Formats: sequence, structure tokens, C-alpha cells
Amino acid sequence: MDAAAQYEFDPGQNALIGVLAKKMLWVAYFSIGAGLLLVVAGVVSIADGGMTALIQAPFFVIIGIWTKRAAVSFQRVVTTEGSDVTNLMAALGELKKLYTLQYWLILLVIALIAFAVVVGTIAALAM
Repeated sequence: MDAAAQYEFDPGQNALIGVLAKKMLWVAYFSIGAGLLLVVAGVVSIADGGMTALIQAPFFVIIGIWTKRAAVSFQRVVTTEGSDVTNLMAALGELKKLYTLQYWLILLVIALIAFAVVVGTIAALAM
């Protein structure tokens, strides 16, 4: 998009976007840290079911990384001039990745629950 044609957010809008970016950045670092702690916990307790933590860890890290990228793009909306729309679209692209992952994970969990209910019902009827 041509820089001259880009919309520029006003100071009030920039303040709102800036607060959002800071909070998203905090959440991103927390998520990445939680993912790394899950790796450590999983490795330490691999014999006692640590595999669950090792499976969860990459999702926390990926969510954290995508949240951080979105936060950085939102912060660029505030700190740059002439590229607000470009930076906003970059942030939205990262959020789309984040919510697409969560969407598919939720559908997977729903499918697994439905499968467990069907198998449980069949097993109960067979007895």
C-alpha cells in the first residue's frame, strides 16, 4: 500500500493501541515462559506423565511468539508515521494465525470428546 494513502491514527487511538500492545507483550512473554517451564517440567517428570507437558509446551510457545509479533506490529502503529495500515494488517495477520490455531485445537478437542462418548456408549451397551 502506498505510504501517502495510509490512514494515520490520532493520539487517542494511538494510546489505546499502545496499551493493547503493552498488555499483549506481557501475555506473550508469560506464555513463552510457561511453555519453557512446561518443557523443563516434562523432561524432569517424563517417567511420571511428563509427556503431557511436553505436548502442551510448543503450543504455549507458538501462541506466545505470535502474540509477541502482533504486539510489536501494534506498537509500530503507535511509534511510526505513514505505515499505520500496513502495521495494523501485520498485527491482524498474526492474530489470525493465533486464533486459527485455537479454533482447530478446540474442534479437535470436541471431536475427541465426541469420539470418547461414542466409544463409551458402545462399550456400556456391549456389557
